[in-house]
Amino acid sequence: MEIISLARTRNFFLYWLPPLLGTAAILTLSGDWGSGRHTLGLINWLLSWLPLLRPDQVPFAHRCLRKAVHVLAYGTLYFLWFRAYQGHLRYSFAKAFFWSLGLCVSVALLDEGHQAFIASRTGSLGDVALDSAGSTLGAMITFGFWTPRPPAASPEP
Repeated sequence: MEIISLARTRNFFLYWLPPLLGTAAILTLSGDWGSGRHTLGLINWLLSWLPLLRPDQVPFAHRCLRKAVHVLAYGTLYFLWFRAYQGHLRYSFAKAFFWSLGLCVSVALLDEGHQAFIASRTGSLGDVALDSAGSTLGAMITFGFWTPRPPAASPEP
């Protein structure tokens, strides 16, 4: 009994906790904490290390970096969900692909929907499209590098 419980706990931490934490981080940052006014100071500090960037270029660089983080976050989230479905549950490659992509698009819709109700944020269908593109990019990269596992064997009658 303890061995089964230990295996389940290990599988939860290995396969399911990372995508759940990634989803929670995205949804947490969809509030005021992830607003441009909070990230601008960090971006200013990071960009101060680049002497080729003029101060009047910082707002554009800030916007570009924020959009790049969208793509990176959702590409990573896709991979984490895909890994849980294909790696642990041994869903077929296609089933894991669609479940993971569907979850990422759902999170993007929740993220932007939540932002529509936050005074310091604005919800945007353009960002849903960007997040979906990030997930799709994550899917393409995963497809290029993932070694598929065979689907779980169905129990014999």
